[in-house]
Formats: sequence, structure tokens, C-alpha cells
Amino acid sequence: MKPRKKPEKNAPNPFEIHINKQKMTVLGQKNKNDRGLPGVSRAKALKKRKETLLQEYKLQNKSNKFTDRRIGERSRDLTSEDKLMARFTALRKKAHKKSIFNLADDEVLTHKGQTLAEIEKFDDPRSDNEDSDEDKSGKLDSAFVGDAHFGGGVLRKTGKEGAKTHRELIDELIAESKKRKAEKQRTKEATLELTEKLDTEWKDLLPLVSRAQKGEPDKGAVDDYDKVMRELRFEARGTVSDRLKSEDEVAQEEKQRLEELEEKRRERMRGFEPKTQKHRSADDLDDDVYEADPEYMLSYNTEGEANVEIGAEINGKTVGGEESDEEEECEEEEEEQSDDDLADLKAETSDESDEETEAKATKTDVVAKTDETSADLPFTFALPDSYEALQQLLDDKSSRQQATILERMVKCNHPSLAEKNKNGLGTLFVYLLQYLNDCASEKSAARLFEIYKSLAPHIFDLAQLNKENTHSSMLEVIKEKHDEFKKRPKDFPGLELLVFFKLVSLLFTTSDFRHQVVTPCFVFIEQILNKCKIKSGKDIAYGIFLVTLVLEYTSLSKRVLPTAINYLGGILHMAIPKCGVKLIKVNPPFKPTTSSLVLVEKSCEDCDFKMEASDLERDEINDSFKIRAIYTVLRLVQDFDNNLVSLPSNVEIFNDIRAYLELLPTRNYPKKVADLFESVSQQLKNRKVERKLEYIVLAAKRPKALRLYEPKIVEVFDGKKRKIQSREKAERDKLLHKLKKETKGALREIRRDKAFLGRVKIHQRIQSDNERKEKVKRIYAEASIQQSELNSLDRKKKRK
Repeated sequence: MKPRKKPEKNAPNPFEIHINKQKMTVLGQKNKNDRGLPGVSRAKALKKRKETLLQEYKLQNKSNKFTDRRIGERSRDLTSEDKLMARFTALRKKAHKKSIFNLADDEVLTHKGQTLAEIEKFDDPRSDNEDSDEDKSGKLDSAFVGDAHFGGGVLRKTGKEGAKTHRELIDELIAESKKRKAEKQRTKEATLELTEKLDTEWKDLLPLVSRAQKGEPDKGAVDDYDKVMRELRFEARGTVSDRLKSEDEVAQEEKQRLEELEEKRRERMRGFEPKTQKHRSADDLDDDVYEADPEYMLSYNTEGEANVEIGAEINGKTVGGEESDEEEECEEEEEEQSDDDLADLKAETSDESDEETEAKATKTDVVAKTDETSADLPFTFALPDSYEALQQLLDDKSSRQQATILERMVKCNHPSLAEKNKNGLGTLFVYLLQYLNDCASEKSAARLFEIYKSLAPHIFDLAQLNKENTHSSMLEVIKEKHDEFKKRPKDFPGLELLVFFKLVSLLFTTSDFRHQVVTPCFVFIEQILNKCKIKSGKDIAYGIFLVTLVLEYTSLSKRVLPTAINYLGGILHMAIPKCGVKLIKVNPPFKPTTSSLVLVEKSCEDCDFKMEASDLERDEINDSFKIRAIYTVLRLVQDFDNNLVSLPSNVEIFNDIRAYLELLPTRNYPKKVADLFESVSQQLKNRKVERKLEYIVLAAKRPKALRLYEPKIVEVFDGKKRKIQSREKAERDKLLHKLKKETKGALREIRRDKAFLGRVKIHQRIQSDNERKEKVKRIYAEASIQQSELNSLDRKKKRK
């Protein structure tokens, strides 16, 4: 009989195989999906859902899940030993990062047989090699061992008196050891000294070595790379220096210094100034004989005669002679000459920017000198409790004294010294703004700008210490001044507003597109220049000051404030003579008939053409003021044109000014003003001539390319007809078809997941209902048993 063929393992059940029919059969074509196993596939999908979806369903709305996040626990390919090694490696890496500059105790690194700890002791390695064999051994010699241990010493009977005991032998051994050690140390020190001497005198031996190398052939010219490499190689290296002090440490030291100076000042005021006698050595040449020896000290009697005669010689020096007087005069002349030279140098090299033009226009002829009474000021100041205390402290003080008081007050109350100082300095900043406001109403314009010049650096320092308080305080001041301006919009505000506008440009950046403080100032300046009526000379000077501030604000951002350009044109319009019926048009707030700045008589004055601080308080308009105003306006027009030259509308911005310049006569103005007028006029004309207008036209259309027909190439005919389309469209259609197919598959899987979860929920509900029914049946059974027992008890009672 033939052996029975064993059935194949995992052979599919032929009744479970589903055959997929095809519409068209192609010979030789292999199709992977011609047969399917729906039962097997369904079982696999069900098993996968039980392992994934069912577990997630059971754990939903639960937070007591434990996840092992140790290294290697989530990997199924690693063994337990590999996981332990991975954790140990990560632990060592973490420890190495923490102690990258700290060597561990269990790791001992060596170099040439020595540990790094031994090398870092900076011991001379030559001392070990130069020791003798006897010193290297470090042991007792054989004579002592034989004498002291093996039958010698106290056990030896010599028969002689005065034999050495064991203690005496030990003492001799110690003394001999110390003697050898001292000799060895002296030898070592002498060797090191000779070695260091040889190292220092090595340069003297270099010529001898170079003589032996003279016969070597020339190596040629040195390459540039080699030259730079040698320079870098032998470049002097930096040395270790002390660390820089922090801002808090600097503030603390400055406070201590001022407190010590204040204590010394108070001791001098009480008359307890210590008198220290200068130490005189044996080599003293009596250079300070007038101070050290009372015999030569200058004194006067009741009649005013000195004890030292004029022209007397003491130690080779002439006292009160003509030579000393001449030397003092020469030194004073040299100091004055140096100051004058420095002033001339500054005047020649300084570039008269817009800010400097404004500052010079408000500057007086008074030269600031060192105040002799500044030495009487205290060195420490507490923060004022009220504005009246600050006003009392600063009043009747010069500008230099006020600056000194503020400087010492900020240093003594720096925020790093105490927490409350920051709020105190913020309050001081507000008090200073109020002080400047009061100075504008009580003092002259020259004195106001002098005070501002001295206080501005310290106000800037205070602003940097508390920026939030600075923003809020300045914004509040601008709002308050604007509310006052709205009550009388046709009158120019007070001088304090100019100081505040100038302070804004010092404290904040003016080039931002929008700023919390600067943008309201722009709007405020625009309203002043557009609404205020010009009635006197101080109004003209006020507006010129504002236009100068606008130029300073926009020097970096290149922005345009049309009202400022209009104001400059209006000032030029006021200098044009009006005659005849025809009027020259001008924009408000200027009137077409105004001619307050017309110069009637010829002026030959050769004076300063810049505006002065007194012009802000001037009511009348004289010829000198007219010349200064026109000269300043021409300079501003020139600067504005240079600042806005990059704008495409630069020519249209200065159209009115260019027309006014053509009508302005310059025959009565000084030569300097006339030259500036010609320069500005020619500059504006050149801008108009040199500009090339580019008309806006439609962009040229690119010619449409002809459609090229690609050849239809089919590698293998599969019986399907495809559309004739480009490669890009075919790829897009392919992706869309794939997207549609995947979407259908995803929706199908979602429906199956929902059906699976529905079956799970139904099963759970059926199971819970069955459990409930069983419990109810059990309760009824127990209740019936109890009732039957009660009935039996009742029957027994009735029988009795």
C-alpha cells in the first residue's frame, strides 16, 4: 500500500476560500488578489482590535495607568542585561557631564608613571635622578643593623666602661640622618640655583650657537603664511587679571567712598582734622623743608613783615623772587593757552548737527567755571521726602552744584543697596520733572536751558534705573500739557514743553514706527505748528525750535511731518515783500498779507547768525532777529532736503519753499546769508532737474509657449485606456485617486471599529443585566425562605 500523505500544516479550509472573479481574463497575468480568506482576515482584525482598541476602551477616563519609562523597557529586542548596560551607560554620561572638570576619586590618571596629583606639585624631577643609591634606599645601613639587632647593642659585652646604650645609638642615628638630610637639601638648592642661572644666561650663548649655523645654505624668502604663523606663535599672551566688578559692587564702593568723605568733612567742620607728620628717612633730601622744619616756615608778625626775606635762598631755592613770579605767570599763560587751543580745536572739528544748532541757539555767553563752594557740599544725600525738600535743596545753587548733588544722591541710594531705593529714585525722577516745569515759569530761558544741560545726564541715569516709571511719568506729563493746550489752542505753550520734548529725544528712541511716548509727541508738535497763531518774535523762535526737534526725531527714520515743512515755508513767506493786488498763497496758520520778517534796510552786521535763548522771550522783531530767523530757516530747509532726498516725493514736498525762494530778495541780507540762500536754491533746483520720473506701465506679458505633443508610449498593454494628459496632471490624478482610496479604507475601518465597540458595549450590558437578574432571583429566593419561616412560626404560635 502506498503511504498516506500527511496533510500540510496550516492548510486553509477549501470551504473558507473566496474566489474573486475578474471581468476580463488575461493570459499570463498574475493577480495577487484572485483568492481571499475572509474568515482568516476577519479573525486577525478582531484579534488586533482586542489588543489595541479594546484596551484603550477599558482604560479611558482612567488616570491610574503605570508606565515604565526606564531606558530599554519599551524595546522588545533588548535582553535584560542589555537594558542594564544601557541604564549604566546613561548614568555614567550624566555623571561625566556634571563633573567634566572634576576628576573622579576612583579614576587615577597617570603620565609616565606618575599621577597627575604628583605632577601638579611642581616638584623638580631632576632631584630624584641625582640622589645617591644610599639615599634612595631609605634603609638602615648593615653596620647599624648588625650592631643593634643581631647580638649587638645592650646584649654585647665589651668589657669596657662607657659602652653606648641602645637609646644613645638611636639618638646618634637620628642626628646622623638629620645631618645627611640638611646636606642633601643644601646640595639640591645649589644645583637649582646654578640651573636657573644657566637658563637666564642662555641668551648670551645664542651668538655662539648662531656662529656654527652661518655655513648653512639660504632657505629662501619667508612665505607670508609662515610669517603670520610665527607672529601668532610668539605673540605675547594675556595674563590673568582680577575679575571685573559688578554694578552692585561698584555702587557699594562708591557709597562707602562718599560716606568716608562726608565723615572727614564733618570732622573738619568740628575742628578735629588730624595732623599727620610725614615720615623722614635717612636719605631725605629736605625737598619739603618748608613743611618739615619749623625754622623755615613762613610766618608774619603784627606789622605784616615775613620772617623770610624776599629773594632769600633756602636749600638752593629762591623764596618770593622775580624768577618764581615769572615762572608762575608762565604757567598760568600756558594753562590759558592750552584751554584756548582746546576750545578752538573743538570749534573747528565739531560738526554742527541739528541738535547742536538748537543747543547753540539757546546758549548764553556765560562760561561754566568750577564753583569754589562745591567743596562745602555734603558727600552723602538722602532721597527727598517731598518736592518742597528737593526744591529747597536745589534752589540758590549753581548748575554745577545741582549736578553734583544729584550725582551723589543717586550713588548713595542706588537700587542695589536697598530694595526701597528703586521706588525712591522713581519718585525723584518725577520731582525733577516738576522742578524743570517750575524753573520754566520762574527763571529766564537762558537759566532754564543751563539747568537742563546740567541735570540731563543724571535724569538719563534715573530713567535707566526704572524704565516703567519713566514711561508712565513722561506720558502723564505730555497728556497734562496737551489738556492745557486744548483750552487755548491758538497760543503757543510755555517753555517747559520744549524742555520736555527735548528730554523725550534723550530718553527714548525716536526712529520706531510707533512708540508709547514719542508718537503722542509727534501729534502734539503737529497740532502746535498747525493751530497756533504767530503774533510776536517769541512765537517764531518757538516754532523754529519745534521744527528743529522734528528734524532730530526723524534723522534716522526719514519720516515726513508735512506741518514742519509748511512752517518753514510760512517763515520764508513772511520775509517776502507784498506789493500790488496779487497775493502769494500760503497755508494756515500763516496769513497771505503778513510781512513781519521783511528786511527793509541793508544790513552789514557780522554777528552770530544762530538763534539765542533770549529769542524765546522776545516780543519785538528787529533786523538782527530777522536775519537770525531766515538764516536758521535756510539751514533747516537744507538739512531737511538732505534727510529726505531718498524719498520719491522729495521734489513735491519742497514745491512751495522753492517758489518762495524765487520771490525772496537777498540784497539787504549779509553776504553769509546770501551765499546760503543761493546754495539752498540751487540745491532744490538740482533735485528737480536730476530726478527722472518713471511712469507706471503694465508689466509686459510673456509670450505663451506653444503646446508640445508628447509621444504616446505604452510599455505593456494591460487592456485599459488612459487619458492623454501631461505628466504633472497624471501624477496629480494618481495622488487624488490614492487619497480617495485611502479615505474609503479609513472610513471602512472606522465603521468596523464602531461596530466592534458596539458589540463590546452590548455584551457588557447583557452581562450586567444577567448579573442583575441573578441577584434579583437570589434576593426573592432568600425573601421567600424568610417568609416561609415566619409563616411557620406564626402557625406554631396559633396552635399553642
